[in-house]
Amino acid sequence: MKIFFVILIIGIILLAFILLDIFMGRAVYKKNAYEPVFSKKKSDIELIHCGADLVERMMKDISQAASSVHVMFFIMKNDEVSHNMFTLLKTKAQAGVSVYLLLDWSGCQKIKKPALETMKNAGVHVHFLNKPRFPFFFFHMQKRNHRKIAVIDGKIGYIGGFNIAEEYLGKKAKFGNWEDYHLRMKGEGVHDLQTLFASDLKRNTGIELGTDVCPDLPQGNISHKIYATDGYSLEKTYLANIAQAKKRITICTPYYIPTKPLQQALVKARKNGVAVTIIVPMKSDHPLVREAAYTYYSELLDAGCLIYRFYQGFYHVKALIIDDHFSIIGTANFDQRSFFLNEEVNVEIYNEAFTKEVYATIEEDMKRSELLTKDNFKKRTFRQRPAEWLGRALSYFL
Repeated sequence: MKIFFVILIIGIILLAFILLDIFMGRAVYKKNAYEPVFSKKKSDIELIHCGADLVERMMKDISQAASSVHVMFFIMKNDEVSHNMFTLLKTKAQAGVSVYLLLDWSGCQKIKKPALETMKNAGVHVHFLNKPRFPFFFFHMQKRNHRKIAVIDGKIGYIGGFNIAEEYLGKKAKFGNWEDYHLRMKGEGVHDLQTLFASDLKRNTGIELGTDVCPDLPQGNISHKIYATDGYSLEKTYLANIAQAKKRITICTPYYIPTKPLQQALVKARKNGVAVTIIVPMKSDHPLVREAAYTYYSELLDAGCLIYRFYQGFYHVKALIIDDHFSIIGTANFDQRSFFLNEEVNVEIYNEAFTKEVYATIEEDMKRSELLTKDNFKKRTFRQRPAEWLGRALSYFL
């Protein structure tokens, strides 16, 4: 019995130390957080919601690159899809194109060392972001660069929710079809993606890209604004977005783990007559995230919000749509990790025709989803409740 209490006390002390490290680290890191809000621009923007289409388009653009290829992903793996991209990047580097590949340290652990060495030997500049370091080691262990950006010749940009691996192309039986949104951009906004890429490179490696990677770009047809977050401003931005709604709010997210102010803002909006719809996956790709989300559903359902659970594969979409003219698509999930820990990037798009296209895509997603009713919600087993409580307690880190 004494041994049990000793182990328990040691565990409590260790947990307290880890939490202190994380929250003190976050407070200190705030001074150096990189959260630029770029000015409004105009670009031609294309919505892509099929992983196979995205990879095909991106690889075609990269294969035609004449000067530079800058690619940043949260996840790449040791699979065929990733290796096809590695091979293409090697080929372009060997042809004299400047190629940089930025990878999140935590998200890309499955890439084998020989693959990395082969790329480096071919001239690809490969760098890992957010490596754990002292001080505040546990805080840095939790930091993730969750951005997915590709910039080709400084003229074509990609940004969105897809990573590069088999599951994102629907090739993993565990998940099946993978629904996600990505943007392909041409025009002024690509300069902002390039600036963000260059900053992440410099902040992590000290390497500066030359000014020649940012050519003059023409205006496109769609007005938009790009902003990056680093764990501090996203909650405030979303609260402001939600407060603007007059008719409807649509949230697409794989993980619904809001802050208390965001949850209250959605409930308030619904009580004020705004239609609130949330689309989440039926399946889960991480432990406890689905269970944690359940602890927020009762209040939403009581207020009259609609919750759809996508069942035809896995739903990884990150989007916030306000009324009929304003849409946000990017890398940020509607969860506390994105709000308080991750480095993210979103695109605010001010265009009624584009928003209509996004709504049409969401409506197709809803046809492959099940509407969660109060009766179904109440029927969940009591065995699930402890997991829900645990998920809620750990929601900051999920």
